Amino acid sequence: MAQHTEITFEEGWLYIQKGVTKLIKIIEGEPEPPFDAEEYMNLYTTIYKMCSHSPGYSKQLYEKYREVIEDYTIQTVLPSLREKHDEDMLRELVKKWDNHKVLVRWLSRFFLDVDCYLARRGIPRLREVGLTCFHELIHKEREGEQTDKALVKNILDIYVENGMGTMEKYEEDFERFMLQDTASYY
Repeated sequence: MAQHTEITFEEGWLYIQKGVTKLIKIIEGEPEPPFDAEEYMNLYTTIYKMCSHSPGYSKQLYEKYREVIEDYTIQTVLPSLREKHDEDMLRELVKKWDNHKVLVRWLSRFFLDVDCYLARRGIPRLREVGLTCFHELIHKEREGEQTDKALVKNILDIYVENGMGTMEKYEEDFERFMLQDTASYY
């Protein structure tokens, strides 16, 4: 894949998607050989070429990155948590959180050139994708679209709980961004 100088979005994404699928299998403990240096470099080079040629595909790759994170959460994390109860559910949550961090770390390496593109344009960086998704939920609410208010409340509760019962994590990680977004909106 990486030998071609011109890469269509469809061709490039198909190749990247195979790498992402392999990464998720590895993270989830499924039988899959680890990435070798050539595979890693081919993925990185494919994304680099897709971002750097004209027209660049950075924005489309950013959207696909978001989809990967959302799909992983919906198709892998949530079902595994629903199957567990009590302490087993908490252990599974910790395991899935660790897996999520590994997924984001590896994807951030693959998508480094997308992150550089985002930084130059003021678009939220890849590490902020989860928070951005939550912001979109609030925006939909403002626009009159139906949102799951219980979900919003539960997410806010997680911020408070992560701050050991204080509002510090909520204020640092969420409220500041939400207030900026609200000011821009109105």
